Amino acid sequence: MKGLLIGVFLKIMVPVAVIFIGNKALQNYRLSEEVNYTWNTSIENNLAKINNYYTLDKKQRGIHVFNIGGNLEDIELLKTNNFEWITITPFIDQDEYNKPILRLISDENYTRRLKYYKKIKTACDTFGIKIMLKPHIWLSEMEDGKWRSDIEMETENDWNMWFKNYSQIILKYAELAQELKLEQFCIGTELETTVYKKPEQWNVLIQQIKKVYTGKLTYAANWYNEYEAVPFWDQLDYIGIQAYFPLSASGNPTLEELEKNWKKHIEDIAFVSKKFNKPILFTELGYKSIEGTSEKPWEWNSAKSIYSKISKKEQLLCYQAFFNTIWKESWFHGIHIWEWQGRGKSDGANTNFTIEGKPSLNLIAKYFKIEE
Repeated sequence: MKGLLIGVFLKIMVPVAVIFIGNKALQNYRLSEEVNYTWNTSIENNLAKINNYYTLDKKQRGIHVFNIGGNLEDIELLKTNNFEWITITPFIDQDEYNKPILRLISDENYTRRLKYYKKIKTACDTFGIKIMLKPHIWLSEMEDGKWRSDIEMETENDWNMWFKNYSQIILKYAELAQELKLEQFCIGTELETTVYKKPEQWNVLIQQIKKVYTGKLTYAANWYNEYEAVPFWDQLDYIGIQAYFPLSASGNPTLEELEKNWKKHIEDIAFVSKKFNKPILFTELGYKSIEGTSEKPWEWNSAKSIYSKISKKEQLLCYQAFFNTIWKESWFHGIHIWEWQGRGKSDGANTNFTIEGKPSLNLIAKYFKIEE
């Protein structure tokens, strides 16, 4: 009996203890960073409305929001931190990158969406906050690393069907944006292959959208190998860029390194703005609070999130570098940060993109403010 107990102890209890101690050590490592940041409440907006800084510098101060409903507390907190825009992101379901089947919007779905977004619109109107509606395609089967930028049909019939389905959805959202008087509409997000392969179909869709929606229009082009050559920028109000440019070769970069790498991109972005005579809008920019986020800012779901050190400092420095470089440019007309999760007050104890409860929130509020 004694031997049996010893055997059980060695086979079960020892491995469990090793796993427990190892996990504890890993968590201690991940939380070992010290961030010397003093929160500055003096830059907060405690007025009843936004300051409407856009009228002074033509820059949108926005953020993608999720799970907020018509929650006045979340919207007011964004106002307090000098945000003047929010971005609402409905997802469009598509199973496979090479099949034209998308989930269409039924009358029932439209009515439900309209009711939900109307609550958000009413809350935003309370503080003067504007809204961009920015649909994203979500591929449910991302085989072989395929992403929405890889969407490509195999036959002409499939191409026609894909555009018919996509147009039905986008025109419904454009109709919704018009009905609610949303200030801005994004006609697509990171659909690189469709843009390059079928520009004439996009031209048709844009004209259809303009018959339905009268607000400002943009398209959210990928930072890599897309935004420089989108053929229909001249038909839109803003050149939209999903601005996940790499800013370092590894984790734990200095501010100087991050700024230097931003400056490498400035010339290319400015050239595109001048070429099409359109202002630049960063339709997305975001960084996870994790060591290495500056190397591949676009990575939203990787194994590194499990074991890498939580780094609010690197997230903070990435935003600091952006404000020290891009934000100042005259051709730059704003940013819609990724993201705000809206699940109540957060202490920032996560590695996600969300800036709630993290020093980056206060830093952004500081640079969004215009000193009188």
